[in-house]
Amino acid sequence: MRLIYVCLLITGCALTSFVKAQGSDVATPQSDQAFQQAQEAVDKRQLDVETIQRRLDDLMDQKSLWQRELVDARARVSTAKEKLDVATSTGNREAIEKWNVEVDNWEARMKTDVVELEKVESDIQDTVQTLQNSLKSTSDNDIIVPGESVEVYVTEDETLNGVYQVRRGGYIIMPRVGRVMLAGQKLKEAELAIKEALQVNQIKDATVMVERPSSGGVGNEPVIYLAGEFLHPGAWKVPHELSATIVTTILRSGGLTDSADLTRVRLLRLVSGQAQVEEVNVQAILNGAGLPSDISLQPGDIVVVPATANTVYVTGNVEKPGPLKMLSDEQLTVYSAILRAGGFARFANRNKIYVLRETGNGIKQRIPVSIKEIQNKGGADLVLKSKDIVVVPENFFSF
Repeated sequence: MRLIYVCLLITGCALTSFVKAQGSDVATPQSDQAFQQAQEAVDKRQLDVETIQRRLDDLMDQKSLWQRELVDARARVSTAKEKLDVATSTGNREAIEKWNVEVDNWEARMKTDVVELEKVESDIQDTVQTLQNSLKSTSDNDIIVPGESVEVYVTEDETLNGVYQVRRGGYIIMPRVGRVMLAGQKLKEAELAIKEALQVNQIKDATVMVERPSSGGVGNEPVIYLAGEFLHPGAWKVPHELSATIVTTILRSGGLTDSADLTRVRLLRLVSGQAQVEEVNVQAILNGAGLPSDISLQPGDIVVVPATANTVYVTGNVEKPGPLKMLSDEQLTVYSAILRAGGFARFANRNKIYVLRETGNGIKQRIPVSIKEIQNKGGADLVLKSKDIVVVPENFFSF
Protein backbone atom coordinates (compact mmCIF):
# COMPACT_ATOMS: atom_id res chain seq x y z
CA MET A 1 0.00 0.00 0.00
CA ARG A 2 2.79 2.36 0.90
CA LEU A 3 4.44 1.74 -2.48
CA ILE A 4 1.18 2.48 -4.29
CA TYR A 5 0.75 5.67 -2.27
CA VAL A 6 4.29 6.83 -3.15
CA CYS A 7 3.65 6.12 -6.85
CA LEU A 8 0.41 8.05 -6.77
CA LEU A 9 2.13 10.92 -5.00
CA ILE A 10 4.92 11.05 -7.57
CA THR A 11 2.43 10.81 -10.43
CA GLY A 12 0.34 13.58 -8.91
CA CYS A 13 3.36 15.86 -8.51
CA ALA A 14 4.46 15.16 -12.08
CA LEU A 15 0.96 15.88 -13.37
CA THR A 16 0.83 19.11 -11.37
CA SER A 17 4.19 20.21 -12.81
CA PHE A 18 3.03 19.33 -16.32
CA VAL A 19 -0.18 21.32 -15.95
CA LYS A 20 1.77 24.29 -14.63
CA ALA A 21 4.26 24.05 -17.47
CA GLN A 22 1.44 23.82 -19.99
CA GLY A 23 -0.85 26.18 -18.14
CA SER A 24 -1.40 28.44 -21.11
CA ASP A 25 -2.76 25.47 -23.08
CA VAL A 26 -5.36 24.45 -20.50
CA ALA A 27 -8.84 25.63 -21.48
CA THR A 28 -11.11 27.18 -18.86
CA PRO A 29 -14.80 28.12 -19.12
CA GLN A 30 -13.71 31.76 -19.19
CA SER A 31 -11.16 31.23 -21.99
CA ASP A 32 -13.66 29.12 -23.96
CA GLN A 33 -16.27 31.84 -23.68
CA ALA A 34 -13.77 34.55 -24.64
CA PHE A 35 -12.62 32.51 -27.65
CA GLN A 36 -16.23 31.92 -28.75
CA GLN A 37 -16.96 35.65 -28.52
CA ALA A 38 -13.83 36.42 -30.53
CA GLN A 39 -14.77 33.86 -33.20
CA GLU A 40 -18.28 35.30 -33.40
CA ALA A 41 -16.72 38.74 -33.92
CA VAL A 42 -14.64 37.34 -36.80
CA ASP A 43 -17.71 35.72 -38.38
CA LYS A 44 -19.77 38.90 -38.02
CA ARG A 45 -17.00 41.03 -39.50
CA GLN A 46 -16.65 38.69 -42.46
CA LEU A 47 -20.40 38.54 -43.03
CA ASP A 48 -20.76 42.34 -42.72
CA VAL A 49 -17.99 42.97 -45.23
CA GLU A 50 -19.42 40.38 -47.63
CA THR A 51 -22.87 42.01 -47.34
CA ILE A 52 -21.39 45.42 -48.13
CA GLN A 53 -19.48 43.98 -51.09
CA ARG A 54 -22.65 42.44 -52.50
CA ARG A 55 -24.46 45.74 -52.05
CA LEU A 56 -21.63 47.44 -53.92
CA ASP A 57 -21.82 44.84 -56.72
CA ASP A 58 -25.54 45.55 -57.15
CA LEU A 59 -24.95 49.31 -57.17
CA MET A 60 -22.18 49.05 -59.76
CA ASP A 61 -24.52 47.00 -61.99
CA GLN A 62 -27.20 49.67 -61.57
CA LYS A 63 -24.68 52.39 -62.37
CA SER A 64 -23.67 50.64 -65.59
CA LEU A 65 -27.34 50.26 -66.53
CA TRP A 66 -28.16 53.96 -66.00
CA GLN A 67 -24.98 55.01 -67.80
CA ARG A 68 -26.04 52.96 -70.84
CA GLU A 69 -29.56 54.39 -70.62
CA LEU A 70 -28.14 57.91 -70.46
CA VAL A 71 -25.88 57.37 -73.46
CA ASP A 72 -28.82 55.99 -75.45
CA ALA A 73 -31.11 58.89 -74.41
CA ARG A 74 -28.50 61.48 -75.44
CA ALA A 75 -28.03 59.79 -78.80
CA ARG A 76 -31.81 59.78 -79.41
CA VAL A 77 -32.09 63.45 -78.41
CA SER A 78 -29.32 64.28 -80.90
CA THR A 79 -31.04 62.26 -83.66
CA ALA A 80 -34.44 63.84 -82.91
CA LYS A 81 -32.94 67.35 -83.07
CA GLU A 82 -31.33 66.60 -86.42
CA LYS A 83 -34.70 65.40 -87.76
CA LEU A 84 -36.36 68.49 -86.31
CA ASP A 85 -33.84 70.74 -88.08
CA VAL A 86 -34.56 69.01 -91.39
CA ALA A 87 -38.32 69.32 -90.85
CA THR A 88 -37.96 73.00 -89.92
CA SER A 89 -35.89 73.74 -93.01
CA THR A 90 -38.55 72.15 -95.25
CA GLY A 91 -41.48 73.71 -93.39
CA ASN A 92 -43.16 70.33 -92.79
CA ARG A 93 -45.47 71.18 -89.85
CA GLU A 94 -46.51 67.60 -89.16
CA ALA A 95 -42.89 66.48 -89.04
CA ILE A 96 -41.96 69.51 -86.91
CA GLU A 97 -44.65 68.64 -84.37
CA LYS A 98 -43.61 64.97 -84.33
CA TRP A 99 -39.93 65.65 -83.75
CA ASN A 100 -40.64 68.35 -81.16
CA VAL A 101 -42.49 65.71 -79.16
CA GLU A 102 -39.63 63.26 -79.67
CA VAL A 103 -37.07 65.83 -78.45
CA ASP A 104 -39.17 66.65 -75.36
CA ASN A 105 -39.73 62.99 -74.53
CA TRP A 106 -36.09 61.97 -74.84
CA GLU A 107 -34.85 65.06 -72.97
CA ALA A 108 -37.23 64.17 -70.13
CA ARG A 109 -35.92 60.61 -70.23
CA MET A 110 -32.36 61.93 -70.18
CA LYS A 111 -33.10 64.05 -67.07
CA THR A 112 -34.58 60.98 -65.35
CA ASP A 113 -31.47 58.97 -66.19
CA VAL A 114 -29.24 61.72 -64.76
CA VAL A 115 -31.25 61.81 -61.51
CA GLU A 116 -31.16 58.02 -61.16
CA LEU A 117 -27.43 57.92 -61.92
CA GLU A 118 -26.73 60.59 -59.30
CA LYS A 119 -28.80 58.63 -56.79
CA VAL A 120 -26.85 55.43 -57.46
CA GLU A 121 -23.53 57.28 -57.22
CA SER A 122 -24.65 58.73 -53.89
CA ASP A 123 -25.53 55.21 -52.69
CA ILE A 124 -22.10 53.96 -53.84
CA GLN A 125 -20.47 56.78 -51.89
CA ASP A 126 -22.45 55.87 -48.76
CA THR A 127 -21.59 52.18 -49.17
CA VAL A 128 -17.86 52.88 -49.55
CA GLN A 129 -18.01 55.13 -46.48
CA THR A 130 -19.84 52.40 -44.54
CA LEU A 131 -17.19 49.83 -45.49
CA GLN A 132 -14.39 52.20 -44.51
CA ASN A 133 -16.04 52.92 -41.15
CA SER A 134 -16.59 49.19 -40.58
CA LEU A 135 -12.95 48.37 -41.25
CA LYS A 136 -11.78 51.29 -39.14
CA SER A 137 -13.97 50.32 -36.19
CA THR A 138 -12.67 46.75 -36.46
CA SER A 139 -9.07 47.95 -36.22
CA ASP A 140 -9.97 50.23 -33.30
CA ASN A 141 -11.63 47.35 -31.44
CA ASP A 142 -9.45 46.34 -28.51
CA ILE A 143 -10.54 42.67 -28.59
CA ILE A 144 -8.02 40.24 -30.07
CA VAL A 145 -9.51 37.83 -32.62
CA PRO A 146 -8.18 34.75 -34.46
CA GLY A 147 -6.39 35.55 -37.70
CA GLU A 148 -4.87 38.87 -36.68
CA SER A 149 -1.32 39.52 -35.52
CA VAL A 150 -0.02 41.09 -32.33
CA GLU A 151 3.38 42.55 -31.55
CA VAL A 152 4.89 41.43 -28.25
CA TYR A 153 7.63 43.25 -26.34
CA VAL A 154 9.33 41.63 -23.33
CA THR A 155 11.75 44.07 -21.69
CA GLU A 156 13.77 41.38 -19.92
CA ASP A 157 14.33 39.13 -22.99
CA GLU A 158 14.41 40.68 -26.44
CA THR A 159 14.59 37.24 -28.09
CA LEU A 160 10.89 36.90 -27.29
CA ASN A 161 10.02 40.15 -29.03
CA GLY A 162 8.26 39.91 -32.37
CA VAL A 163 5.03 39.74 -34.29
CA TYR A 164 2.91 36.67 -33.53
CA GLN A 165 -0.11 35.48 -35.48
CA VAL A 166 -3.16 34.49 -33.45
CA ARG A 167 -3.88 30.98 -34.70
CA ARG A 168 -7.30 29.58 -35.56
CA GLY A 169 -7.45 28.09 -32.07
CA GLY A 170 -7.10 31.56 -30.53
CA TYR A 171 -3.52 31.26 -29.30
CA ILE A 172 -0.01 32.42 -30.20
CA ILE A 173 3.09 30.24 -29.99
CA MET A 174 6.09 31.78 -28.23
CA PRO A 175 9.55 30.21 -28.18
CA ARG A 176 10.36 28.33 -24.96
CA VAL A 177 6.85 29.18 -23.71
CA GLY A 178 4.46 27.38 -26.02
CA ARG A 179 0.84 28.30 -26.57
CA VAL A 180 -0.64 31.37 -24.93
CA MET A 181 -4.41 31.87 -25.37
CA LEU A 182 -5.16 35.49 -26.39
CA ALA A 183 -8.37 35.44 -28.46
CA GLY A 184 -11.25 37.29 -26.83
CA GLN A 185 -8.95 39.29 -24.56
CA LYS A 186 -8.16 42.99 -24.59
CA LEU A 187 -4.58 44.10 -25.11
CA LYS A 188 -4.01 44.66 -21.38
CA GLU A 189 -5.44 41.22 -20.59
CA ALA A 190 -3.16 39.70 -23.24
CA GLU A 191 -0.17 41.32 -21.57
CA LEU A 192 -1.15 39.70 -18.28
CA ALA A 193 -1.69 36.28 -19.92
CA ILE A 194 1.79 36.37 -21.51
CA LYS A 195 3.33 37.58 -18.25
CA GLU A 196 1.76 34.68 -16.33
CA ALA A 197 2.96 32.20 -18.97
CA LEU A 198 6.51 33.57 -18.71
CA GLN A 199 6.47 33.31 -14.92
CA VAL A 200 6.05 29.52 -15.07
CA ASN A 201 9.65 28.80 -16.11
CA GLN A 202 11.15 31.83 -17.88
CA ILE A 203 10.95 35.22 -16.15
CA LYS A 204 9.75 35.72 -12.59
CA ASP A 205 8.46 39.29 -13.03
CA ALA A 206 8.30 40.05 -16.76
CA THR A 207 7.48 43.44 -18.25
CA VAL A 208 5.20 42.75 -21.23
CA MET A 209 3.65 45.07 -23.81
CA VAL A 210 1.23 43.96 -26.54
CA GLU A 211 0.33 46.14 -29.53
CA ARG A 212 -1.18 45.75 -32.96
CA PRO A 213 1.48 46.17 -35.68
CA SER A 214 -1.11 47.27 -38.26
CA SER A 215 -3.12 49.59 -36.04
CA GLY A 216 -4.21 52.78 -37.76
CA GLY A 217 -4.30 54.67 -34.51
CA VAL A 218 -0.54 54.85 -33.93
CA GLY A 219 1.41 57.86 -35.10
CA ASN A 220 0.85 59.59 -38.41
CA GLU A 221 1.73 56.71 -40.70
CA PRO A 222 -0.55 56.34 -43.75
CA VAL A 223 -3.20 53.65 -43.40
CA ILE A 224 -4.85 51.56 -46.13
CA TYR A 225 -7.89 49.38 -45.44
CA LEU A 226 -7.96 45.75 -46.54
CA ALA A 227 -11.21 43.85 -47.09
CA GLY A 228 -12.34 40.53 -48.45
CA GLU A 229 -9.97 37.56 -48.74
CA PHE A 230 -6.97 39.04 -46.92
CA LEU A 231 -5.63 36.90 -44.09
CA HIS A 232 -5.43 40.05 -41.97
CA PRO A 233 -8.27 42.37 -43.03
CA GLY A 234 -8.67 45.79 -41.47
CA ALA A 235 -6.39 48.81 -41.24
CA TRP A 236 -2.87 48.24 -42.59
CA LYS A 237 -0.12 50.67 -41.67
CA VAL A 238 2.04 51.25 -44.78
CA PRO A 239 5.76 50.65 -44.09
CA HIS A 240 7.91 53.77 -44.46
CA GLU A 241 10.07 52.29 -47.20
CA LEU A 242 7.16 51.03 -49.32
CA SER A 243 5.61 52.81 -52.27
CA ALA A 244 2.13 51.39 -51.85
CA THR A 245 0.35 50.07 -54.92
CA ILE A 246 -2.39 47.46 -55.18
CA VAL A 247 0.13 44.72 -56.02
CA THR A 248 2.74 45.65 -53.37
CA THR A 249 0.01 45.92 -50.74
CA ILE A 250 -1.31 42.44 -51.54
CA LEU A 251 2.22 41.01 -51.48
CA ARG A 252 3.34 42.73 -48.27
CA SER A 253 0.23 42.76 -46.08
CA GLY A 254 0.30 39.16 -44.87
CA GLY A 255 -1.18 37.02 -47.62
CA LEU A 256 -4.58 35.97 -48.95
CA THR A 257 -6.97 33.08 -48.37
CA ASP A 258 -7.26 30.16 -50.78
CA SER A 259 -10.56 31.59 -52.03
CA ALA A 260 -9.07 34.89 -53.25
CA ASP A 261 -9.87 35.94 -56.81
CA LEU A 262 -7.06 38.20 -58.06
CA THR A 263 -8.76 38.82 -61.41
CA ARG A 264 -11.38 41.15 -59.88
CA VAL A 265 -9.58 43.21 -57.23
CA ARG A 266 -11.27 46.53 -56.46
CA LEU A 267 -9.89 49.85 -55.35
CA LEU A 268 -12.41 52.01 -53.47
CA ARG A 269 -11.52 55.64 -52.88
CA LEU A 270 -13.30 58.71 -51.53
CA VAL A 271 -12.18 61.98 -53.14
CA SER A 272 -13.86 65.18 -51.93
CA GLY A 273 -16.84 63.11 -50.85
CA GLN A 274 -17.13 61.37 -54.21
CA ALA A 275 -16.61 57.62 -54.50
CA GLN A 276 -14.24 56.18 -57.09
CA VAL A 277 -14.36 52.46 -57.86
CA GLU A 278 -11.78 50.78 -60.08
CA GLU A 279 -11.39 47.10 -60.88
CA VAL A 280 -7.92 45.69 -61.49
CA ASN A 281 -6.83 42.29 -62.82
CA VAL A 282 -3.93 41.74 -60.43
CA GLN A 283 -3.44 38.18 -61.68
CA ALA A 284 -2.73 39.49 -65.18
CA ILE A 285 -0.19 41.95 -63.75
CA LEU A 286 1.56 39.17 -61.83
CA ASN A 287 1.57 37.02 -64.98
CA GLY A 288 3.28 39.83 -66.89
CA ALA A 289 0.40 40.38 -69.30
CA GLY A 290 1.50 43.96 -69.91
CA LEU A 291 -1.88 45.50 -70.62
CA PRO A 292 -3.16 45.96 -67.04
CA SER A 293 -1.31 48.54 -64.95
CA ASP A 294 -0.81 48.74 -61.22
CA ILE A 295 -2.33 51.66 -59.32
CA SER A 296 -0.66 53.76 -56.63
CA LEU A 297 -2.60 53.93 -53.38
CA GLN A 298 -3.43 56.86 -51.14
CA PRO A 299 -4.10 56.93 -47.37
CA GLY A 300 -7.68 55.85 -46.64
CA ASP A 301 -8.00 53.75 -49.81
CA ILE A 302 -9.79 50.40 -49.56
CA VAL A 303 -8.47 47.36 -51.42
CA VAL A 304 -11.07 44.59 -51.78
CA VAL A 305 -10.06 41.10 -52.88
CA PRO A 306 -13.25 39.11 -53.60
CA ALA A 307 -13.71 35.37 -53.29
CA THR A 308 -13.85 33.21 -56.37
CA ALA A 309 -17.19 33.27 -58.13
CA ASN A 310 -18.10 29.68 -57.26
CA THR A 311 -18.04 30.17 -53.50
CA VAL A 312 -20.62 29.66 -50.78
CA TYR A 313 -20.37 30.81 -47.18
CA VAL A 314 -21.19 28.92 -43.99
CA THR A 315 -21.54 30.95 -40.82
CA GLY A 316 -22.89 30.56 -37.31
CA ASN A 317 -22.69 27.46 -35.13
CA VAL A 318 -20.34 25.29 -37.19
CA GLU A 319 -16.80 24.25 -36.31
CA LYS A 320 -15.05 26.07 -39.19
CA PRO A 321 -17.17 28.97 -40.48
CA GLY A 322 -16.06 30.71 -43.67
CA PRO A 323 -16.08 30.41 -47.48
CA LEU A 324 -16.21 27.10 -49.35
CA LYS A 325 -15.08 26.66 -52.94
CA MET A 326 -17.32 24.79 -55.35
CA LEU A 327 -16.04 22.99 -58.41
CA SER A 328 -17.61 24.03 -61.71
CA ASP A 329 -19.53 20.74 -62.02
CA GLU A 330 -20.19 20.24 -58.31
CA GLN A 331 -23.63 20.16 -56.70
CA LEU A 332 -23.10 21.22 -53.10
CA THR A 333 -26.06 20.89 -50.73
CA VAL A 334 -26.67 22.62 -47.42
CA TYR A 335 -25.93 19.53 -45.34
CA SER A 336 -22.75 18.66 -47.24
CA ALA A 337 -21.57 22.29 -46.94
CA ILE A 338 -22.05 22.15 -43.16
CA LEU A 339 -20.07 18.90 -43.02
CA ARG A 340 -17.27 20.47 -45.05
CA ALA A 341 -17.29 23.34 -42.56
CA GLY A 342 -16.41 20.90 -39.80
CA GLY A 343 -19.94 19.91 -38.83
CA PHE A 344 -22.23 21.39 -36.23
CA ALA A 345 -20.81 23.20 -33.24
CA ARG A 346 -22.30 22.80 -29.80
CA PHE A 347 -25.81 24.26 -29.42
CA ALA A 348 -26.44 24.43 -33.19
CA ASN A 349 -30.16 24.61 -33.96
CA ARG A 350 -30.67 22.05 -36.74
CA ASN A 351 -34.35 22.98 -37.17
CA LYS A 352 -33.80 26.70 -37.86
CA ILE A 353 -31.04 26.63 -40.46
CA TYR A 354 -31.62 28.93 -43.43
CA VAL A 355 -29.95 30.05 -46.63
CA LEU A 356 -29.64 33.65 -47.79
CA ARG A 357 -29.74 33.82 -51.59
CA GLU A 358 -29.44 36.86 -53.84
CA THR A 359 -32.37 37.48 -56.17
CA GLY A 360 -31.10 40.73 -57.69
CA ASN A 361 -31.27 44.45 -56.87
CA GLY A 362 -29.85 43.81 -53.41
CA ILE A 363 -32.80 41.61 -52.40
CA LYS A 364 -32.05 38.39 -50.53
CA GLN A 365 -34.39 35.43 -50.27
CA ARG A 366 -34.43 33.55 -46.97
CA ILE A 367 -34.86 29.80 -47.54
CA PRO A 368 -35.47 27.67 -44.42
CA VAL A 369 -33.82 24.23 -44.27
CA SER A 370 -34.40 21.60 -41.57
CA ILE A 371 -31.33 19.39 -41.45
CA LYS A 372 -32.90 17.40 -38.63
CA GLU A 373 -35.79 16.45 -40.93
CA ILE A 374 -33.35 15.53 -43.68
CA GLN A 375 -31.42 13.30 -41.27
CA ASN A 376 -34.50 11.64 -39.75
CA LYS A 377 -36.80 11.29 -42.75
CA GLY A 378 -34.43 11.43 -45.69
CA GLY A 379 -35.98 14.67 -47.00
CA ALA A 380 -34.65 16.53 -50.00
CA ASP A 381 -31.64 18.75 -49.31
CA LEU A 382 -31.26 22.19 -50.92
CA VAL A 383 -28.67 22.53 -53.68
CA LEU A 384 -26.62 25.68 -53.14
CA LYS A 385 -25.82 28.37 -55.69
CA SER A 386 -22.72 30.52 -55.86
CA LYS A 387 -22.62 33.24 -53.17
CA ASP A 388 -25.31 31.54 -51.06
CA ILE A 389 -24.89 32.04 -47.31
CA VAL A 390 -25.73 29.10 -45.04
CA VAL A 391 -26.64 30.34 -41.55
CA VAL A 392 -26.64 27.90 -38.63
CA PRO A 393 -28.23 29.72 -35.65
CA GLU A 394 -27.81 28.90 -31.99
CA ASN A 395 -30.42 26.86 -30.17
CA PHE A 396 -32.25 29.21 -27.81
CA PHE A 397 -32.41 26.55 -25.11
CA SER A 398 -28.66 25.98 -25.01
CA PHE A 399 -28.44 25.00 -21.37
